[in-house]
Amino acid sequence: MWEAPCRIDGKSTAGSFMRETISEIPKPSLEDPRKSGIQRWSANTFNALGDRNYRYFFAGLGISFTGAWMRRTALGWIVFQMTGSYELLGATFAMAALPLLVFAPLAGSLADSMDKRRLIIIARCFAFLISLSLGLLVWSGNATPTLLIALAFLGGTAFAFEVPTRQSFVVEIVGRDRLLNAIALNSALINLTRVIGPILAGFIMAWLGASMVFFLDAACSLIVIGTLSCLRLKPRTIIPSTLGRLGQMAEGWREVFRNKAVRNMLIMLACFTTFGWSFDTLMPAIAQEQLNLKEAQYGVLMGIFGLGAILGALFVAGRTDRARPKLQAYGGVSVMMVGLILMTLTRNYWLMMPCLALAGLGGITFLSTANTTIQLSIDDAIRGRVMGIWTLVFGGAMPLGSWLAGQTAALISPFATIQLFVGIWFVVTVAIFWWGNGDS
Repeated sequence: MWEAPCRIDGKSTAGSFMRETISEIPKPSLEDPRKSGIQRWSANTFNALGDRNYRYFFAGLGISFTGAWMRRTALGWIVFQMTGSYELLGATFAMAALPLLVFAPLAGSLADSMDKRRLIIIARCFAFLISLSLGLLVWSGNATPTLLIALAFLGGTAFAFEVPTRQSFVVEIVGRDRLLNAIALNSALINLTRVIGPILAGFIMAWLGASMVFFLDAACSLIVIGTLSCLRLKPRTIIPSTLGRLGQMAEGWREVFRNKAVRNMLIMLACFTTFGWSFDTLMPAIAQEQLNLKEAQYGVLMGIFGLGAILGALFVAGRTDRARPKLQAYGGVSVMMVGLILMTLTRNYWLMMPCLALAGLGGITFLSTANTTIQLSIDDAIRGRVMGIWTLVFGGAMPLGSWLAGQTAALISPFATIQLFVGIWFVVTVAIFWWGNGDS
């Protein structure tokens, strides 16, 4: 029976931990000493963009997530506008994330056993049809909360198959030497789209209506398919497995339980998503009821969180040669907690902006650090399955957090819900830190 080694060099058995992982992170080559500090930082931070294939992939990723954030912003706004229900708002985002819980392990297994580019293109075709359907329903006036929630679930299904495949595809494009840098740049780009997407959605909804947001998202899917078709990739050798599909999925779980670095990061990810990321579910209600914002103002407010996240991702990308993963991970979640608590203490639109930016910086510092630590701790042959489990944890905690946030906000208030969740998150994070203190 084939069994993937835990260490990158393949020499140790399972159980390598974070300090071993980081010792294997490729060190960047020495820069010309005549270059200024900014020039050296820029060359190191944007190193992966020197690869032609990665530039096409990077462009497609940006277009894909711009459309996704536009769709999410418009969907939440329409559902709450139609219903005024915290429960249905939470249910919408929960149903959009639920397929990650159901399908991510299967998607990771498929990514290890078939052409990744083809699998991503299939998922994008399905996403195109979903966005087109949303646009037609809203444009024709036939949209109902039930139909919107059902399409949110179907859109989440396409996303569930795309995410672990895309994350494990990066190493085939840039190689191991540039993998850490590419992952950090991906995080920066995704969060740049988190700035651009909600802002665009807000203005488009105000000027042209919500249906146009969904039509543009459908067009984004077609452009992404085109960029993927432009990649010039070397043929990939897929080693047939003697295990069945369930056996291959189980192999990924065994790797997670063997590898302490991966296991600890995934536990932190579950808490981060359930009690931290779920604040996003309540933002449409906060914008409309607490701050009395219009669509464009709401889009700007959500974009500010993404602006902070960009800074966090670039911070991680620029530190690839001296990363201290445990410090960065715990520091990131601490900064996000502070940002969210400060946000709940103000009812001023302008004062809320820097609070959300701070939360975004901390959140993406954690996510980028956790993702790169995990990817550099595992073998290429099992990468898709482990990233499928990453997606499962992130996606499984997301609908739980969204549902809990909606139900709790209906009982108390959105701001009190965020404060309660951050309090729980803090207690659990401290417990994880002390429990795993001997592992770092």
